[in-house]
Amino acid sequence: MRALIIEPERTLLQSLRLFMEHQKKFNVSSAHSMKEGWALWQSGSFDLVLCTDALPDGHGLEMLKAFRDQDPKIISILMTGRHDETLQRQALTAGIRAYLEKPFDLNQLEAAMGNPMRNAR
Repeated sequence: MRALIIEPERTLLQSLRLFMEHQKKFNVSSAHSMKEGWALWQSGSFDLVLCTDALPDGHGLEMLKAFRDQDPKIISILMTGRHDETLQRQALTAGIRAYLEKPFDLNQLEAAMGNPMRNAR
């Protein structure tokens, strides 16, 4: 399976990448911005996209919505550094699989990958 992780914070991105590659056996591509994420998205298909909400060049929820419009079967997970019930509702309405509040542990990520819209705090 293929995963795309879009996260500007390098340490978190590296941790998520290692988990996805070694524990979950995903083939992982990673990006630090919307621009990089779009370029990777257009270069191939993905089974899962894990994206933070606050990107240096835009908002991750909008990106995930666009990805879901193009591929409704994609597992999409939105990460955020803040508790925001409005953002969570918007994600749910958009069909995002899960909403994870940072910091989260890898068990929460694993559960979110398998369960429809879950708020993991």
